[in-house]
Amino acid sequence: LKAHPDFRGAVVCHRRLPAAPALYAPEMEFGTCVSEALARAGLSRLFSHQADAVAHLRTGKNVMVATPTASGKTLIYNIAVIEALEKNPEARALYLFPLKALEQDQLKSLRGWLSGVKGIKASAEIYDGDTSSYARKKIRSAIPEILFTNPDMLHRGILAHHEAWEGLFRNLTYVILDETHTYRGIFGSHVSQVIRRLKRICLRYGCRPRFILLSATVSNPGRFAEMLVEEPVKVVDRTGAPTAGRDFLFLNPVAGSNFSAARLLVECLRSGFRTIAFTQSRKVTELMHLWTSQLAPELQPRVSSYRAGFLPEERRLIEGKLARGELLGVVSTSALEMGIDIGCLDICLLVGYPGTIITTWQRGGRVGRAGRNSMVILVGKPDALDQYFMKHPDQLFGRSFEAAVLDSNNDHVVRAHLPCAASEFPLTLADRAFWPDDLDLRLAELEKEGMLHRSAVDPPTWFPAARRPHLEVNIRAGGENFTIFERGTGQAVGTVSGMRALKECHEGAVYLHRGRQYLVESLCLRTRDIIVRRFTERYFTRALSEKETEIIRLTRSRPVGQFVVREGDLKVTERITGYEKRALPGQEMLGVYDLDLPPEKFETTGFWIEIEPAIKDFVERLGLHFMGGIHALEHAAIGMFPLFALCDRNDIGGISYPHHPQISKGAVFVYDGYAGGVGLAERGYEVVEELLTKTLELIEGCECEEGCPSCIHSPKCGNGNKPLDKQAAV
Repeated sequence: LKAHPDFRGAVVCHRRLPAAPALYAPEMEFGTCVSEALARAGLSRLFSHQADAVAHLRTGKNVMVATPTASGKTLIYNIAVIEALEKNPEARALYLFPLKALEQDQLKSLRGWLSGVKGIKASAEIYDGDTSSYARKKIRSAIPEILFTNPDMLHRGILAHHEAWEGLFRNLTYVILDETHTYRGIFGSHVSQVIRRLKRICLRYGCRPRFILLSATVSNPGRFAEMLVEEPVKVVDRTGAPTAGRDFLFLNPVAGSNFSAARLLVECLRSGFRTIAFTQSRKVTELMHLWTSQLAPELQPRVSSYRAGFLPEERRLIEGKLARGELLGVVSTSALEMGIDIGCLDICLLVGYPGTIITTWQRGGRVGRAGRNSMVILVGKPDALDQYFMKHPDQLFGRSFEAAVLDSNNDHVVRAHLPCAASEFPLTLADRAFWPDDLDLRLAELEKEGMLHRSAVDPPTWFPAARRPHLEVNIRAGGENFTIFERGTGQAVGTVSGMRALKECHEGAVYLHRGRQYLVESLCLRTRDIIVRRFTERYFTRALSEKETEIIRLTRSRPVGQFVVREGDLKVTERITGYEKRALPGQEMLGVYDLDLPPEKFETTGFWIEIEPAIKDFVERLGLHFMGGIHALEHAAIGMFPLFALCDRNDIGGISYPHHPQISKGAVFVYDGYAGGVGLAERGYEVVEELLTKTLELIEGCECEEGCPSCIHSPKCGNGNKPLDKQAAV
């Protein structure tokens, strides 16, 4: 590639990462069952981190293992569970995975492991949304020793019907939480409530399970794990697993990064290298798949896209072809970055910086398994963080991993789960053991709102008003799913949730699915149906929006430089007002069209930077555009925010005011993009000096004159990146 005529000019950095040898632990004593299984798997010794974790578990501790991808974390909890079954044949284990595909993959791996276990009964089954009614009934009637599920099914289908699972809850020995770093943000807030309810039910049945958490490397594994399960946790975060050699290449193409990545993918595939390309959005995933098929028609049967929104049978088909080596390449969103078996791959294309150091190495770890050399190529996009790393590549290798942020006491989320808990067992004030913060106040508010009913006798007891409150709580917090149907055939094309439906599937939007284009003809909010038809014209659409922010409550403030920075509760209103139609290629504007859609309103937490009138007057005396300056500052700060917390720019929102009516001065607001907040604004308030310093470095270091996507433009700006003034921002 460094000599290739089409790519050599784009190479800005090449780093060779050397192989590292394995670090083994001294030999450990195991029972007959584990020893036989290890021997059958060809394992004679454990890596140091595996042995450390097993030792902690043998002393009754909860354990968090935070080591890189493909370091053998799965073996740890499988050993612990088999040892528990050797001691107590009635023991049960609950394996929780964030994705259904991970359940399927890990079950296949476990059954291979269990085939070497003799002398104990150890069955394993999946119980999730794809499990048939017949299979569900069979599983409930004979609960397996190991039950695979996800937080969604645990919430709606298991805790809600705990009477049918008494054998599980009376004997639950271990709860395994794999890919724990994904339980951050609003999803993590929901999962922490599901775990509280799980522990409450187990206690009613006389059981206290231990937790085994497995995560990619984060900077705060112990604190994050303890926030999630609310119990003391021993941390194992030094890996003993070997790593193969790897080349890391930075490419900064002058032409469009997405199309350049598609050309690079074709080059890799034609050279015989099995390649995975990770993109940052569904739309780019589908465009790259489309372009790859057009550039190399002969490769079309051996390349696929993969993302959320695919139907279950489509996902299983693609996963199977990858594992069997029938596909040479795949273009994916984050859906394939976790431990699903996708066979041995050679090259990982990162189409744009993934948003966090953690995710960068997680995705890069999908290639080069089984000791094979591999290559990771970061293709820079015209985006703030991408260009920061293109100019400072050493920062990618030298920066510490981000902190995983979780708010286990999000008021919006807690209030959603209390009626679910009341449905499982009536709530009393004794449940302060599980909800220690303001339980009486929250119960009184839910009673007033008609969500809970209170008993007439003392001590008070609360019951749910709805028979199945669980069905009203979507723990992924994306809102209710919309189903996309093709006109004429009536075939379900895919699904999309919540606000994404309004932004991406409004009437007139272009929707992409597995390399095919569809035009949205109608969006029905009442039935949550979207009707599309096949479409071949060459243009794409981009939603336009307007936002308002109202300050509800101030929690803290402090001076920072020439500004005052405050943190508090906000009410955000966002409305999709229309959309742009732009040509492909070239992005020439073809037209702007109005839309009449209902607004989204939610309360969240945020921090804001107040800008004194004297600064506004100074900027305007220089002949610069004040609103353009604070708008540019907002975009650049949000773009740099993922350097400081485990999130991406879609988890946070922002809005700039030249004059906010409540504070009578200019302000830049940055807020959590989820109702109730998830702790990101709190983190931003604490590191605001460093955030502003990095923001200034980014803007000043960009070589453009008036601002560009590499510094102050935002791909999610609802105002079409207008107005912006780079000099005013500085």
